[in-house]
Amino acid sequence: MKKLWYLALALYFCTHIVPNYVFAYQPARSQEEKNVEVGTKKQEGKTDYFHYQLTIPTFDHIQNKGFEKKLNAYYETNILSFKKKLEAEAKKYYDAAEQTPTALHPYVAHVDYKITLRKAPLLSLYISYYQYTGGAHGMYEWKANTFDIDKKKELSLTDLFQQDSKFIDIIKQEIKRQIDQDSGKFFPDAAALVAKATTFKFFLEPEHIILYYPLYEIAPYASGIPTFRIPYTLLQNDLKSNYRKILIDK
Repeated sequence: MKKLWYLALALYFCTHIVPNYVFAYQPARSQEEKNVEVGTKKQEGKTDYFHYQLTIPTFDHIQNKGFEKKLNAYYETNILSFKKKLEAEAKKYYDAAEQTPTALHPYVAHVDYKITLRKAPLLSLYISYYQYTGGAHGMYEWKANTFDIDKKKELSLTDLFQQDSKFIDIIKQEIKRQIDQDSGKFFPDAAALVAKATTFKFFLEPEHIILYYPLYEIAPYASGIPTFRIPYTLLQNDLKSNYRKILIDK
């Protein structure tokens, strides 16, 4: 009788207690495991009137597959749209130039990207769009995005900071200080334009938030895209606590 009782107890333990314990235990994912995996998709081609080289970011290992698909589609669609639009303009130019003795030159499109921060749940990057359509030099611009992967959303600059924070004033003061330190690189009214700004283009790095302006907006072409690196520690009292823990607290 005792043998049957022990056998029944052992059977219950194996079929109920052990499986529940095993499946309930979920080891914590490491920081690296939580990070989005970033890959690259490349396209390039050449015709008489158009040369292009595209480097498109791809994203994997995002728990929400719907958001992962949306993120991949967003970048691929925007980059291919840039290429398609410039290619159409190049063909139009080529067709018109064939009727004249004007020397032909192909239009050029080049797209690349840079991941500037990948620290779960934050992902920050910018796409560099370059085009050459003739003249002394080509034109390029950055389009930056920062995402909170857990919230499945793109973050605005305001999203990073506490409500009623004075972060925008701190940012303006620091940008003005950096302009004054190297004023020869900027237009004379650069500091005044910054003072009037209500928001800024930005991306994140491990130790800094980077604010930037498009070409020609506050500086000549030779100065490149003006960037201003502001340490998170300067803004630590204004950052939301969850983002402060990620960006400052190690």
